[in-house]
Amino acid sequence: MSIRYALALMPVCLTMACAPQTPQEQQAEQIREEADKRGDAIEAEARDRSAQMEAQAAALESQAGTSQSFDAQRLQVQADALKKQADLIEQQADAQAKAVRDAGQAQSSALLAN
Repeated sequence: MSIRYALALMPVCLTMACAPQTPQEQQAEQIREEADKRGDAIEAEARDRSAQMEAQAAALESQAGTSQSFDAQRLQVQADALKKQADLIEQQADAQAKAVRDAGQAQSSALLAN
């Protein structure tokens, strides 16, 4: 392709790329953005809850220390359980956020298919 031909096509390509969206395209984009925001909120809330649980687990581990007493062992079991719960909360939130985003994408695609 010659440079002149490429330069001649540039305004056409720029016009097409910057063309205003149709109302359906705007609505579809809004649906996707809202789904992304809801997914982000779900993940952020889970991260906060998980961080709190991890902090509680660290406090229990510190309280248990290096002792092998039954009390220390119980504290360590509680700390381990909190860590496991924190992991599960994050996994569940990831799945929920993905479902919300996928639903938004599906609604957006269905809107554009009409």
